[in-house]
Amino acid sequence: MTAREKNTHQGKGLVLVLQDLSAAAPGELRSKSSEEAAEDYCWSALVLSAAFGFRVTPGQPYFLYLVNQSWQMSLLSPEEWGRRLPGDYVGHCQLRHDMTWGLTFDEAVSEGSSVHSALLQYLEGIREQLLQSGSWEALLRKGERHLPYQQRVLTTALASSLRQSLALSGHAGVPPGVPALGNALSMPG
Repeated sequence: MTAREKNTHQGKGLVLVLQDLSAAAPGELRSKSSEEAAEDYCWSALVLSAAFGFRVTPGQPYFLYLVNQSWQMSLLSPEEWGRRLPGDYVGHCQLRHDMTWGLTFDEAVSEGSSVHSALLQYLEGIREQLLQSGSWEALLRKGERHLPYQQRVLTTALASSLRQSLALSGHAGVPPGVPALGNALSMPG
C-alpha cells in the first residue's frame, strides 16, 4: 500500500476536504428573491466554469478572460499581462462573503464582440438549465462532478448560499426565475 493510499484509507484526505468545505461556508446571508438568486447563479456558474488552479478568497479581485472559446480566471489584470494577454478580457470578478460571485464587465464587451457572443451562448445554456430544473432544489442538488476540486468546493458553497437565502425569503420551492437575455449583460454588479 502506498503512502497516499494509506492516508486516504485512514480518512486523512477527508479531513482536508471537510476543512475546505468549512472554510467555504457562506457568511453574511440575506433573503433573496428568485430573480436575485437566478442572477447570482448565472454569474457565479460562469466564473466557476472558468479554468483556474488557485484558491480564491472573498473580497479579492480576479480577472476573467475568454481564451480560445473557454473561460479562464487569472490573478493578473490586463495591465499586468501587458502584450502577453492570454485572450479577450471579459471583466473582473469577486467572490462575495455569501459565496456568490459578482462580475463587472469590461467596457469593450459590447454587442457584436466575440466576448458578448460567447456570453449570450453561455446564458442560453444556463437558461435551459434553469428551465429544465423545475425548482431551485432540483437545480442546486445537481453536482458538478466534472469540475476540478476547487471549483467543486465553491459550487457546493454556492448551492448552500442560494438554498439558505431562498429559504429566508420563502422562495426555496419556487421555480427559478430565468433572466431575460436582453437584460442579462447589465445584471452583474
